[in-house]
Amino acid sequence: MNSSSKENYNLLLALAFVGIGAWKTYDFINGDEDMATYQVFFSVLLIALGFFQLYRWWKKRSAGE
Repeated sequence: MNSSSKENYNLLLALAFVGIGAWKTYDFINGDEDMATYQVFFSVLLIALGFFQLYRWWKKRSAGE
């Protein structure tokens, strides 16, 4: 796997993490879904991990150009 496709794969995963975490957290906050405490924790953790991965991708991308 070359560097460019790996960067695109990491970007896709980061966006998926933020999207899934935000969706699950939004459902919990609206009261549409009952979740255990650990599930709420992991949905917020997914959002944080996704933003961290996006930051790393952006930092690497801007340093390479």
